[in-house]
Amino acid sequence: MRVLITGGMGVIGAEASRRFVKEGYRPVIFARHRDDNLISDIVDKIDVELGDITDLPRLLDVIKRNQITHIVHAAAFVGAVSQANPAQSINVNVVGTVNVLEAARLFDIKRVVYTSAKGVYGPITGEYGAPTYKPIPEDMPKNPKRIYDAAKLMSEHMCVYYTGNMGVDAVVLRFATTYGPGKTARHGKMGVTSQIIEAPAAGLPFHIAQGGDEKDDFIYNKDSALGIYRATIAENPKSRVYNIGSGVGSTLRDFETAIRKRLPNADIKIGPGLNFLGMPYPPHGVYDISRAREELGFAPEYDLDAGVADYLASLDRMKKAAA
Repeated sequence: MRVLITGGMGVIGAEASRRFVKEGYRPVIFARHRDDNLISDIVDKIDVELGDITDLPRLLDVIKRNQITHIVHAAAFVGAVSQANPAQSINVNVVGTVNVLEAARLFDIKRVVYTSAKGVYGPITGEYGAPTYKPIPEDMPKNPKRIYDAAKLMSEHMCVYYTGNMGVDAVVLRFATTYGPGKTARHGKMGVTSQIIEAPAAGLPFHIAQGGDEKDDFIYNKDSALGIYRATIAENPKSRVYNIGSGVGSTLRDFETAIRKRLPNADIKIGPGLNFLGMPYPPHGVYDISRAREELGFAPEYDLDAGVADYLASLDRMKKAAA
């Protein structure tokens, strides 16, 4: 297997790259610019190709020269910049995905794994929201509110279309609320679940006025990467769209407990209430991950405590490597 990972230096892509290396493969990372910050420990075990997913000829050239057999599509235009530039968001996040699928069709790629997001569901209300948090199934109605999430859903539809009509084998993964190194810097205010770890690790305070009572499904990005790997190698997955999360509801106060076990003097203050992201609608809920367990063989390896411990250890390693 020769796998191409678009966005392979990003928050999720870097962990996916690391997972494939761990499994004995040498992935090819396709990115607009080189940033080794999140992959410094594996730079000698990967190949890097610079390019833009909106540039189909460049993408085709990279696939052909590297004899790519599988593609993980994790590149995206994210955050407030994406929200403020809808045309560019659609160009990168939808047209870019179509380019990946076209390339897969032209070169008979064995599997495309597309990384989607929980935002495709839109507001999480009724029995799926607080206080009951009934696990969210993949067939729950979709009602995305942000341009990024709408683009993700459009790309999901493109994956399903190419699978059903163009002979492309594509699998869609919808991630729960992710946390892992790099999210604070790259995802801005949406990186609350990384800020709560990275601030105390740097000796800084973490204070948030609301949200301490909110439950959400938090997945550590090494488990996100495991989901990607399992989806890449799974034989004949029948459902094609999968929730990837922990399947467990946790709160920011649970994060605080795990952090204080390692950093007892951490300055953390969390206010009560819901919606710690401060979104204009309720975005939090807990995933039903039974489909991914049964069809992909996905089982999270990190509970919240283990994820926080590994995150802190990773930050320490990155700090020493940069010194």
